[in-house]
Amino acid sequence: MIRIGDIANRYEISHRTLRYWEEVGILESQRSESGYRYYNEENMARIQQIVILRNLDFPIAEIEKIFLTSSSHHTLDVFKNHYTRLKEDARHAQLLIRILENLILQLETTKDFMTMLSGLDEQLKQPMTALMQGPLNSLSERMINMSQKNLDHVRIVKLPPMTVASYRAESTTPEADCAAVMNSFIFAHSLHKRAGFRHFGFNNPSPSEGNPVYGYEIWVTIPEEMDVPAPFEKRYFSGGLYASAPTTLQEIGERWMQLYHWAKNSEEYDVDFSFQWLEECVDFEAFISAPEAKKQLDLLEPIKKI
Repeated sequence: MIRIGDIANRYEISHRTLRYWEEVGILESQRSESGYRYYNEENMARIQQIVILRNLDFPIAEIEKIFLTSSSHHTLDVFKNHYTRLKEDARHAQLLIRILENLILQLETTKDFMTMLSGLDEQLKQPMTALMQGPLNSLSERMINMSQKNLDHVRIVKLPPMTVASYRAESTTPEADCAAVMNSFIFAHSLHKRAGFRHFGFNNPSPSEGNPVYGYEIWVTIPEEMDVPAPFEKRYFSGGLYASAPTTLQEIGERWMQLYHWAKNSEEYDVDFSFQWLEECVDFEAFISAPEAKKQLDLLEPIKKI
């Protein structure tokens, strides 16, 4: 039996992702009298299988289908479809490489750079037609597919100063516990109906090794003149510069990691650890009514110019 925190650290999987897999029926943990949650050998093997499939670039949604259906025919279809997508991605990459090799050769030998550029449209007509063919039948679809996998497209946003009501819960399921209290507050004051309503959350404190209890805090915007009753607190958020990327709950841990590495590899920005990392619920009513697999958030990583 291995504790959930140890699994999260070993495989770099967030506690929230593990809980999500439990909610959809992929994993099952056992709770000890002390409150710790453990995985047995069967679930450990399942986690290792999930990690292997992720290393093979299987999307989380496809992995769920594999484990939630007992049909070997369905699993075979998932593998075949993934194989086809990978082959198409490889074909797409090879075509781009050949196009760029040809352009580099021309740039190295041409004496009239502008003339070469003016003729590019005709030169690229045939290879670009080839790029538009295949299972993904448009270049825009390919770019969307690639950006979702590699997190190439990150938005830079500047959050404005705002007054917020804050509530924090500490437990083994703090996100749900915190949301239950805050949602009642939101509906009681119809805050979600106000223009400019915003909803943020973050770990406070973050999960720690050997402790099944951690915290989650939610901020919601309120009018400056509004009085906030206990147990809520009224706070002022100064805003700041953030890198933003969308995610669903099923892949939130991976997306946070991708966003962090994006900032660390950026030539223009770096992570600003002096500000709070945030998860924004952009459409509150849609979020609370959506099934777990469809719940969407915007991840907000504080950054600074290098």
